[in-house]
Amino acid sequence: MDDMSLNGRTGPIEVLGLGMGGDLDRADMERLQAADVLAGGARLLKRFAHLPGERIVLAAPLPEALERIAQARDRGLRVVVLADGDPLYFGIGTRLLARFGPDALRFTPGVTAVAAACARLGLPWQDLPAVSMHGRDTSGPLLAVLAALVRAGRVAVYTDPVNSPDALARLLIEQGLEEARLWVLEDLAAPEERVRRLGAPEAAGLSFSPLNLVIVEMDAASDAPEDAPGRARPMLGRPDDFYAKEHGLITKWPARACALAALRLQPDSILWDVGAGSGSISIEACALITSGRVFAVERDPERCRLIRENIRRSGAWLVKTVAGEAPGAFADLPDPDRIFLGGSLGGGSPGRSPETLAATCRRLRPGGRVVANTVLLGSLTLALEHFRALGWSVETTQVQASLSAPLAGDARLVAHNPVFIIAADKPA
Repeated sequence: MDDMSLNGRTGPIEVLGLGMGGDLDRADMERLQAADVLAGGARLLKRFAHLPGERIVLAAPLPEALERIAQARDRGLRVVVLADGDPLYFGIGTRLLARFGPDALRFTPGVTAVAAACARLGLPWQDLPAVSMHGRDTSGPLLAVLAALVRAGRVAVYTDPVNSPDALARLLIEQGLEEARLWVLEDLAAPEERVRRLGAPEAAGLSFSPLNLVIVEMDAASDAPEDAPGRARPMLGRPDDFYAKEHGLITKWPARACALAALRLQPDSILWDVGAGSGSISIEACALITSGRVFAVERDPERCRLIRENIRRSGAWLVKTVAGEAPGAFADLPDPDRIFLGGSLGGGSPGRSPETLAATCRRLRPGGRVVANTVLLGSLTLALEHFRALGWSVETTQVQASLSAPLAGDARLVAHNPVFIIAADKPA
């Protein structure tokens, strides 16, 4: 059946992935030569300037260009859309599907920039996450980059002239990833192709071709120690000795495990850890939060330094250290789905809730949950009275653990202080 009579209408819009500079096969060239209309970016259209036919430049505002494509197809014209790489891999294909639907389109994939880059580097890429910062605000893609580094230790990043490799490097440094390494592949498959491996501080001070792909790596060598940057991944139940801490002060791992369970974290949760101390709760939460964000709020500068060191040791890049006194430090933070209070229930006169507890409850999203650990009966009373006054459902668990310790060639049990875990739910 001739394409022009498909489903009783004009033929499908051909969406042709040109790959990374390779020669087109005979069938692809025949599609191009038969086209009445060529649509694509200005750079791709220039590549086929010798062919006849109408031109539609795919540029902002994109809906206008898509409407011109629709009008051309309605007139019975053969339309070919040109795309870099694979149009369905961070390409124009998503917008075309939203506008025309799958029945009106026929896709021909090309070699993607990620595939070409990994071929240059000899890097298997079946498990390589990819993120596009092209034409996007940095906040969402940056979070996706950090999440990929937590999960896989590396990530491919599509950039643009604004979100360039040097801008990406500066963002990574701001997040504490000074030791990140960037493979920057410029003008792939062109005569001027350039491949460089750069540290984040070095990349932050350079300029690059607008046509590039970046692969960010945090993986250490296989023989590196466990706490080498990029080697470790966040996990539950790390020994307390793993963490840098002040005077041995840390939420001990049995209480930490129970508190994390009580928080009922979701993969996309936003968690505030208020009075974070060493950051152990924040860091282990990253084993459960894979696409959200964790904010470790701590007023003491030395403890903030320890939190950043523990983030580096554990690869918990989704944790952001927030230095400041609560509740003032909350001002620029997004509203949380979950809140953990580890050291912020003290103070206040009898019968009155502390200012920090009140402020966190106000900012907690509807349907969210707050969990507080305390060893003090006064703090337990304050928390329970506050939650009950708000009309929230609340539950209390006492955790008392004993850990074995050597004694006289055998072992004895050493008791930890009992910990009260108070969990309250804000009505949805």
